[in-house]
Amino acid sequence: MAFQQGFIQELKMRSPIHDVIGRYVELKRAGRNMVGRCPFHSEKTPSFTVFEDNFHCFGCGAGGDVITFAMRIENLDYKDAVTFLADRCGMTVPQEEKRYSNLEKPKLSRERAFSMNKAAARIFYENLLSPDGEAARQYLAKRELTSATIKRFGLGFAKNEFYDLYNKLTALGYTRDEIKENFLCGISHKSGKPFDMFRNRIMFPIIDTSGNVIAFGGRVMDDSKPKYLNSSDTVIFRKGKQLFALNYAKDVLLGNVQSELVKPGQIILCEGYMDVIAMHQAGFTNAVATLGTAITSEHSRVVSRYAKSAFLAYDSDDAGKKAADKAMTLLNEVGVETKIISMVDAKDPDEYIKKFGPQAFAKLLSGSVGQIDFKIGGILQKYNLSVPDEKLRAVDECCNIIAGIYSEVKQDIYIQRLAEISGVKQESIRSKISKDKRRNQRKFETQQRADMQKKTMHFDDRINPEAIANPVAVEIEERILGILMLMPEEYAKCDSLKEEDFVTKFSARVFKAITDLYKENITDFSSLNEVFTPEEVSRIFDMRYKRSELSANGTQALNEQISALKKVRNKIQVKNKDVSSAEDLMDLISKARTDKGVN
Repeated sequence: MAFQQGFIQELKMRSPIHDVIGRYVELKRAGRNMVGRCPFHSEKTPSFTVFEDNFHCFGCGAGGDVITFAMRIENLDYKDAVTFLADRCGMTVPQEEKRYSNLEKPKLSRERAFSMNKAAARIFYENLLSPDGEAARQYLAKRELTSATIKRFGLGFAKNEFYDLYNKLTALGYTRDEIKENFLCGISHKSGKPFDMFRNRIMFPIIDTSGNVIAFGGRVMDDSKPKYLNSSDTVIFRKGKQLFALNYAKDVLLGNVQSELVKPGQIILCEGYMDVIAMHQAGFTNAVATLGTAITSEHSRVVSRYAKSAFLAYDSDDAGKKAADKAMTLLNEVGVETKIISMVDAKDPDEYIKKFGPQAFAKLLSGSVGQIDFKIGGILQKYNLSVPDEKLRAVDECCNIIAGIYSEVKQDIYIQRLAEISGVKQESIRSKISKDKRRNQRKFETQQRADMQKKTMHFDDRINPEAIANPVAVEIEERILGILMLMPEEYAKCDSLKEEDFVTKFSARVFKAITDLYKENITDFSSLNEVFTPEEVSRIFDMRYKRSELSANGTQALNEQISALKKVRNKIQVKNKDVSSAEDLMDLISKARTDKGVN
């Protein structure tokens, strides 16, 4: 075990799960427990429940204890999650005792990755100030960025050389494998030699909310492709959940820093680094951007932790409109009110601010439109309402949008507006919307049934991939493990159950892990976080939760399940033996046919 049980228990006592989760999720009291919207999947109705010492989401199945939550929400391994919680409550982390033997240590540790990126950022910044950075400095000056802004964001320059950064990092003691794993160098397929991943580019350090440099983005200064090059995922970086400049924006979003142009809880989403930096320089310090990728559901959940409303300042081209439509859908799913900023005579925020100034951009925020207006406006622009067929298609599409509005009052407002614009009677529009709502409900229920069937049959089960071939055995295995976790005293009464009795490898691993703890008289499952992923821990805690909902969890129930598991395993072994014998017989027949010259 990495840490002594006494330390872990004190850490959990000083880190009440309600307090820790409450920093990320708005929780409300529901009897003895607390509920909120799950931070790990998008949902409108809260299904995330926090109990006395663990959490469980009834929507996506996420679960575990406070350490599991820290690992999952902050993308940390076990040791770093413990350190994260200890720093939060002022505890000193003791030296590790030992690691589990079956844990494979990564080539690059998080500490080394952080320190390497910090060194690389310093090298890029020094390059920018050197004679080699003259063209880069001129480019930034042309973009009207001040020296204070350049320094604040740590902008730099990657030289147009193949080994500049690599040589400097190796001189600092970093190995080739470490540099490659951190996406700062590649390996040539022809020569096998390393080369700098970023060359002749303006460099943008990506900094997390704790102030660590976790990745880089690089932009060319001409029309060469690709325009932007971004770090791939590493041990400390996940592109699909990080937002550029959130490290600066979070303080004003949370109201810790006052700003003339920014209200707490309001965030501005942009498409690129330069837009964000220009907006911060102009005073809009609540601006952030995704990192060279379209917004994801994880991005939207990160936004929901800091903001109640979002303004989308995307480019005004078709690609920007599609990106805005997706962003609105994802953000609304997590309860963030979303509006579109319409920029006339400018393709992006950077250009608009340069042309018309910060105050003019601030006025755009008050004139922005919501998702429904944006979608209906796009539909009405697409069709010629003076042509009957086109008017019919426009009204049909608009009705489908309005049918998705939950509020009846809001729905009524849009029905009136559509009737005025189209000249179609409100009664006809209401009738069409009612049909659309019934159709959408049928589709939703059909999809729900299909999803439930997939879950029951273990389709796409990445936690226990053997489950799809052995659904009955897995059901029994999880019942047994649930009882053992819920009632540790039953472990001493099941001498007949062995690791090899389990059909699937995952269940066998869980059985071994919890019985190893019981042999040491440990009934706290926090150390499971060290040998299982957060997703696996969620499955394990779910087993315990399911049994806690049942009353029959004693010796008799356990023995019945053990007996059932052994019967199922025997049947599987017989079946496998029969299959093996059949295959052997076919091989003999095939060989005999070949020997006789028969094809």
